[in-house]
Amino acid sequence: MIQPPSYSAIFPAASGEHWHIVRAAESGEDWHPQARQLLFHWMRACGSDGQLPGRTTINHPGLDNLLPSLWMLDVERTPWRFRYRMAGAEFTAAIGREVGTGWYDELRPLAWIANRRRLITTARNGLPTWSRGPLPLEADVPASCGECDVENLILPLACDGVTVDSLLGITVPYKPDQAWRTAAPQAAQ
Repeated sequence: MIQPPSYSAIFPAASGEHWHIVRAAESGEDWHPQARQLLFHWMRACGSDGQLPGRTTINHPGLDNLLPSLWMLDVERTPWRFRYRMAGAEFTAAIGREVGTGWYDELRPLAWIANRRRLITTARNGLPTWSRGPLPLEADVPASCGECDVENLILPLACDGVTVDSLLGITVPYKPDQAWRTAAPQAAQ
């Protein structure tokens, strides 16, 4: 029997990119606990028929502790553009600016260059992506912002269950001296 190629073979990250597509069997056991919590919440919200959750499905009191690190982008497809819908206080502090409801590419042009392929891949294919690495900062941001690497998870959302219209992300500091390896929460049943 011929095995289909892995997602990473179909959608490889370019050289120097620190992200990958999250596979269904991935437990995130070495991820930051908040990124793992969001992934498992999203997995439980996905339909049993493979449909993606919408914004209203994800808006859940169980995520209150994550709100400062969460951000959401609305998706425009022609051409590909992303507009901030919301951004938590810890996220905006990390990137060194308020984002309001501005366009990602206008507010963070260097981050857009670094993340464009990943954002489009997540939106076009409806697949979550995860990364650990340096936070792309703009030239006018103080050096004290983004002093450490970050982990982030980007999840596709679709009001109709199919066509991605929003991306939900979490960005948390990665500190290698803190071990995240713990028992993963129960995945979607």
